[in-house]
Amino acid sequence: MKKAIIAVAALFAAAGISIGTFLAVKSKSETENKKNEVSLADNVLFDIDSSNINKVEIINSDGSYTIELTNEKWMLTECTGTHFDINQVTVQGLCTFISSLTADTNYGVLTEENKTEYGLDNPYTVTVSDGANSHTLYIGSKSPTGEYYYGYTNEKEKIYAIPSADANSILTTRLSLKDNNFIPYKDTEIVGLELIRDGVKIYELNYNTDEYIWQLPDKYEMLTVDQTKVSNVVTLITRLSAEEMLPEADDNITAYGFDKPTAEFIVKSADGSSKTLLFSKFGQNADIYTHVYNQEAKQVEVYYASDLDFIDKRPIDFVMKTIECADMYNVSEFELISEDVNEKFTVNASEGWAECRGSRIDLTNAELNSYFENFFDLFAYISIVDIGVEMQPELKDPMFTAKYVNNDGSKSQIDFVSAGSGGLCFVFVDGEYTGTLTSNQFIYGNDSVSKAFELLCRQANIK
Repeated sequence: MKKAIIAVAALFAAAGISIGTFLAVKSKSETENKKNEVSLADNVLFDIDSSNINKVEIINSDGSYTIELTNEKWMLTECTGTHFDINQVTVQGLCTFISSLTADTNYGVLTEENKTEYGLDNPYTVTVSDGANSHTLYIGSKSPTGEYYYGYTNEKEKIYAIPSADANSILTTRLSLKDNNFIPYKDTEIVGLELIRDGVKIYELNYNTDEYIWQLPDKYEMLTVDQTKVSNVVTLITRLSAEEMLPEADDNITAYGFDKPTAEFIVKSADGSSKTLLFSKFGQNADIYTHVYNQEAKQVEVYYASDLDFIDKRPIDFVMKTIECADMYNVSEFELISEDVNEKFTVNASEGWAECRGSRIDLTNAELNSYFENFFDLFAYISIVDIGVEMQPELKDPMFTAKYVNNDGSKSQIDFVSAGSGGLCFVFVDGEYTGTLTSNQFIYGNDSVSKAFELLCRQANIK
């Protein structure tokens, strides 16, 4: 009995020790958790609403820069050196990363003595503010392992280990702050495009804000601008960004060949400003990369040559390539005059017939209709192969003439005059030179009007 009592007493004693140990461990764990929570909270360097930031001030190895949000766009208001357009993505990214920046650990209180040790005696400095409160971050050297940057804030003067991935999104240079877009305008802001090669203006396009169309100069008034082709260029240049930004160039730009540029391109904005860019086929990889010099920013940039094909274009690349001379369903009569074909036709396409040499052509017959349309379209829709608005040809001895009488009684005429050697001819409409040239293959080639007429005659039994 006595042994049993002793055993029970020992059991209670052991239990007491276990409970005490548990309580001690629990208390220690809670204390450590609280310390960890305090430490983690201390490592939160900033907790800012990034959408409220409207001013960023930067001091880096290149100088100092003040950037402010104006009309939802970051603008450079003060800087070392010349002003430039701001890279919106760079600044917005900086605001996003700094607003919730958390360090992994800290190395104790910052002192004048250890500033030098951690590269904080001459730090990269960035201050963000919302108009009421300002927050400043100082970043020094990179850790030996490259995992961290050392830094501190104006609110917590301890030395913190900031993850490199976060720090690299905050660290900037003058080049990274610069807008790397080809131009700073939106497509809706562009009202003019001008290209110059070898000192000669190749094309000029201006947006008519009253009629909402792109136009060539008045001398091209006989031509119709293909709005889609101009819009494609505008879309391209507003979305184009440099593959590389090179160090700023001074006024001596011969190093990249900009003293004799391949082309000069001017983009005009509705606000009255403009950007002038010079292009140079410079270096061993000139077939792949093109150097571009932004005159206003004195900035050399590198682009893929394949993205800059608009500097090789001519006015003909922006106009409709086909001149419609007549519509078969609007024509009641037409006459052809040429060396090989001299014929008159009466047409009533809506009723499904045409006549030539007293023979009726049944246009309700799908096969005959196809032969007739192929024949008619050869001289009713003219493909433009070149533009020559500076030329002044005479309407003399035309190679081919087509005269039309329309259903409403109005008349029109198209004449083709030889442009000399080269197989081209000038196009005249109603006696006026259109400024265009077409191939004479529709007159003399294997698919000529005469060949098509012979085929039509055989199929329709025209004698």
